[in-house]
Amino acid sequence: MQGTAGVWKELQLLLSLNLPDTAYYLWEGTAICCHCDDQNLVIGAPTEQSARQLVQAYLPVVRRTLEAIPDAPKRVSVVVTTAPLAHT
Repeated sequence: MQGTAGVWKELQLLLSLNLPDTAYYLWEGTAICCHCDDQNLVIGAPTEQSARQLVQAYLPVVRRTLEAIPDAPKRVSVVVTTAPLAHT
């Protein structure tokens, strides 16, 4: 099916609604979704510290959020990696 992009957009929205304000700020302000497929949601954060904070914030709510989306993958690994921000 071609609905994967819609599922991930919905997942990001629900995560942002379910997370505490600090985690939402981290997601919106510093993190980028590097890659997502049926098995993995890979989030890039600019520093190791922000990556750790994202892991602590996201892991507890990802499973609940996926259950709220009817056609979402059943098991997804959340991987947070440090991704340097582009400087121009």
